[in-house]
Amino acid sequence: MKLESSRLLLKPPTEEDIPSIVAVASDWRVAEMVLVPHPYFPSHAQTWIEQARESWRDHGMGALAVFTRQGQAFVGAIGLKPTTVDGHASAGYWFCPSVWGRGFATEALRELVRYGFEVRKLQHIEAGHLLENPASGRVMEKVGMAHAVRVDLPHRDDPGVIVSGIQRCISAEEWEALKAA
Repeated sequence: MKLESSRLLLKPPTEEDIPSIVAVASDWRVAEMVLVPHPYFPSHAQTWIEQARESWRDHGMGALAVFTRQGQAFVGAIGLKPTTVDGHASAGYWFCPSVWGRGFATEALRELVRYGFEVRKLQHIEAGHLLENPASGRVMEKVGMAHAVRVDLPHRDDPGVIVSGIQRCISAEEWEALKAA
């Protein structure tokens, strides 16, 4: 399984990717923008890889490591997982700070949403971001996730603590309309 865009290659993560995953996910700038553990250890990456394999096997969707097509540099992670509603899935992503603002997240999310609607035949895809991370919201808006609702999310380090976030979504019909425009 792999997805490709003009600049990126998205494929399930492997054990070979652990050093790169840990290097990026351990960066505090990443951790404060998404809900990954901090500090991020190789054991976290191994668990993430195992969960990705299970999800791909069981659901035909899961986590993907994101690499540049030119040079094969690891730049981040993205994924799609089913929700409790049939035909619905949730997307999530994080990227290396050195590529922030270069359109990689938008390009990867667009390819993931395309896969979700056109290959998996989903009806609805949602994604969320922390209130303190409006740049992630702009990424979602660029791929058509115009509907936004404020939500409470469990804190990365303490599930008993709530942080504010925004959940956005797009339907299959909206995706088709965007493609046609």
